[in-house]
Amino acid sequence: MTAPNNQPSLDSSSYSSPGEQTNRQVTDSNLGTRLAVFRGRPIGLITWLLLFIPGGLVIIFSYLYGTFLARNAYLEHGPALALIRGQYWFTGATILLILLIGYFIYRLLTSLLRLEVFDRGILQRTHLLRKVTYRWGEFAGISSSATAIKLGEKNIQTVPRGKLYLKNGKSINLTNRYQNIPQLVKIIKSKIYPLIWSVLKSDFRSGNLVHFGRISLDSTHVMISKSKIPWSSVYRVGAAAGFLVIELREDSSHQTPISSLSNPELLLKIVDWGISP
Repeated sequence: MTAPNNQPSLDSSSYSSPGEQTNRQVTDSNLGTRLAVFRGRPIGLITWLLLFIPGGLVIIFSYLYGTFLARNAYLEHGPALALIRGQYWFTGATILLILLIGYFIYRLLTSLLRLEVFDRGILQRTHLLRKVTYRWGEFAGISSSATAIKLGEKNIQTVPRGKLYLKNGKSINLTNRYQNIPQLVKIIKSKIYPLIWSVLKSDFRSGNLVHFGRISLDSTHVMISKSKIPWSSVYRVGAAAGFLVIELREDSSHQTPISSLSNPELLLKIVDWGISP
């Protein structure tokens, strides 16, 4: 059985320029030197042009048209009918105004998010500027994925995501609320993979089951959910089109979304290092 040989380097210095370069003299007494800052995504020009400005114009038009209908009804039939004529336009405009204000506040709070990457860990600033720190040794793994948004057959946008798993069972979602998620994931992997790899290698050598989310491995079997497959039945393990593909010798295969796996590169490295003949 084989695994791809183009595994990423586990050298912690292997990342290139991050989302936002920062003054390397900035330090934290617990986390060391700050390497990069990844801020929340601001409200962009496209959002203004496609949402807030058109929405505002619709609200203004609805109030004006509702007022026009109510005024005509008042002049012709009195105040009772005036309220009925304009109420649908007024109600619709008010609901849209509330939704737009709510979404604007959400985007404004999102822009205040920040992840600061240090030599020895991460400092996370939440919406309310609350600070939470994590050391690299607290992380059990990371997963990442990218979702393509299509218009017909054309790919108009790719939305990256990541998820950090803590040893205490909690997790941190790295969504597109942050800028430059691929670079953030790359830096985090360069920091935590050397630590995780040493533990995985030790556990595997000791005959223990090592876990990668929906897939677990030991020296004799691969487990996919509840299915237990002996390595003697496995022909090849590799990644293709967003899936981890386990090809079996009887011309069948199992496909598992890579986004559902933690530390997928290390999974392939275990296969390549510890199981392949």
